[in-house]
Amino acid sequence: MKRNYVKGLIAGAMALSLAAGTPVPVSAHQAGSGNLEISVEAKEKKPEGANKPQDTKKPEDSKKPEDTKKPGKAKAQEVGKVTCTSAGKVNISFKQKVTYTDALKAVITDEAGTEIPCKITKKNKSLLTVSVSGLVKGQKYTISIEGILGKESSEAVVIKKEFTAKGMKTKCKVGNATVEGKKFVVLKMKSAAYYKDATVEVKDSKGNACDAKIVKKAKGSVKVQITGMKKGETYTITINGIRTKKEKNYGSITRTVTVK
Repeated sequence: MKRNYVKGLIAGAMALSLAAGTPVPVSAHQAGSGNLEISVEAKEKKPEGANKPQDTKKPEDSKKPEDTKKPGKAKAQEVGKVTCTSAGKVNISFKQKVTYTDALKAVITDEAGTEIPCKITKKNKSLLTVSVSGLVKGQKYTISIEGILGKESSEAVVIKKEFTAKGMKTKCKVGNATVEGKKFVVLKMKSAAYYKDATVEVKDSKGNACDAKIVKKAKGSVKVQITGMKKGETYTITINGIRTKKEKNYGSITRTVTVK
């Protein structure tokens, strides 16, 4: 009778376990007093997939990013110093060794963008020398060098650098400076003079620029017209683009005259 009763309890416990979805271990043993003890242990059912590691990787993460890196532009070489000598030499030094191409070319322009004739006369891996004529002392110019390979690149780059001219002098010497009429000054040369793209600059005693132009040039003299010339005023006249017969480069001469 007792065994049938125990079997019934065990069967009921198992039925409840199946209904709840949780396995319930059931055991039965005979106690010392002759009573039969029944123990029921319920274990919590783990959700499906609980032991599997969660996949946190997003679908888009599986795609490799496209390589959007574009080829970089060739970097220009770093220029050290640009020096200008009175002999008509512009020296450009580089901070590292450079490589030239067959298209190597130098261009010098003034502040108005006008190109000044020049040519490359010397070059090595760290220095470039350009010969030029007609630069005016104190004025700013820009030199552009084409045909130099960029840093760690096979692509040629253009290097630009601004510099201030020292003013190239000539061996031409001015003799007398004569004032003619109310607006002309004639500069007489001590030797034969030759000109190329000659220009004139005139400043008064206060350093103000005056309206002036060359109206006549000859081997022995230069005639300059100064607008608004005043009696008692002192003018500084600079002629650019002049040389002697033996000189190769054109330079400048300067003469001061006072109107009496």
